[in-house]
Amino acid sequence: MRITLGAAALAMMVTSCASSAAVSAARRGDNVALAAAVTPELRAGNLQNDEAARIAQAVAEHAIETSKGDDAQARVRELRTCASTLESALASRAETHDAAGAEAALTLLEIGAWSDASTREWLHDPSDDWRAVGVRSLVRADDADARARAMLDPSVKVRRAAMRASTAHDVASLLEAARVDPDLLARSEAVRAIARIDPPSRDAALRLHDLWTTSDDPLREDIARAYVSPNLAAAGGAEELRGLLARGHGPGVVGVAATIVMGSRTSPTGAPSFDDETRKSAVALLVRTIDQAPRRERLLALAMAPLSNADVRAAVKRATAETNDLDTRESALARLLEVPQEREAAKKELFAFASPSSPGAVARRARLALAAEGEVLVQAWIEADLNNADAAVKLLAANALMTLHRGARATLLLADPDAHVRTSAACTLLGASARR
Repeated sequence: MRITLGAAALAMMVTSCASSAAVSAARRGDNVALAAAVTPELRAGNLQNDEAARIAQAVAEHAIETSKGDDAQARVRELRTCASTLESALASRAETHDAAGAEAALTLLEIGAWSDASTREWLHDPSDDWRAVGVRSLVRADDADARARAMLDPSVKVRRAAMRASTAHDVASLLEAARVDPDLLARSEAVRAIARIDPPSRDAALRLHDLWTTSDDPLREDIARAYVSPNLAAAGGAEELRGLLARGHGPGVVGVAATIVMGSRTSPTGAPSFDDETRKSAVALLVRTIDQAPRRERLLALAMAPLSNADVRAAVKRATAETNDLDTRESALARLLEVPQEREAAKKELFAFASPSSPGAVARRARLALAAEGEVLVQAWIEADLNNADAAVKLLAANALMTLHRGARATLLLADPDAHVRTSAACTLLGASARR
């Protein structure tokens, strides 16, 4: 027993030293030394998620502190999803008056680390990036005129910041922006802002109806989601949705149908959000889309389909028999993992899809679905993708390992030659530690 305990203590000490060396290398930005420090621990299976997270923290902080120019702004943006663990580094970066500093300041404001009052000093800054930070703080009722002016600013960054700061006083300005703003992302931002407004506006529901006819698919998706939001649904959105379900098709309507079927039956006032007839229409549209629609809409319907409904569930099962479209079949099998009586049969088929002999994209999605089920047999296949030349494939593998609760196995990505891979992987590993 003494020998066993001594060996365990020695192993812990060696791992601790390796972790310290890796953190030190990460803080210096020495990717070669970082890889050299973690590789033996990965081979021995000693590196744990919390140790990987400490290394990831050092990598992320180094990127924030040392990146320059456009690259610096990109690094800060990539780290937004784990910003709550990087507040100190972001606050230090925000002290530099450049685009990356503004990105850091806006991130701190949006996660609630900074107050609105602390950023109003930049309302008239000559830099568009910093002026956007100031405009994002215009959340008071008496800021309505300033927000309206900001929604007409030459800079799209400033206009989008004003939309994110909007309140119930801004419906008219938001509707006009959704109609005429030259930037498509800004138009989407305006529609999303309308959906958040409480109390809702009947005029907004009617005006969005007019906007639908001239919009592309992405904006229609935003309009449809606005209609289904509890507040707007009670102010005319539900009526508009009934018309869309009766005559519409496309991603926006598919998303709405799924939300109606799986959503709450009551609005904030306690009244039914959607009557039974509307729900039946939504189910029929989903079933029809899964059975007959073009591939893009079909895959979307499979991804969103509420399996609590028997008719929708049956349509998903029919899609598993698809012989000419592997993507559709794999997507349907992945959804059937959620149905207890179908789970084991779906797993068996997904393992065949997940093997290296399957087409790459289909195989990777199957591995991710099986990882979510805790199937460690796919771990080696996932880890092989960490060496792929494609950054997106590497990062998908890191996310799959996190889903499998083996996020630390992706630690070598923190020493990748690509800065985008390093910072994105850092956020993934920080998330893996938080989910333990």
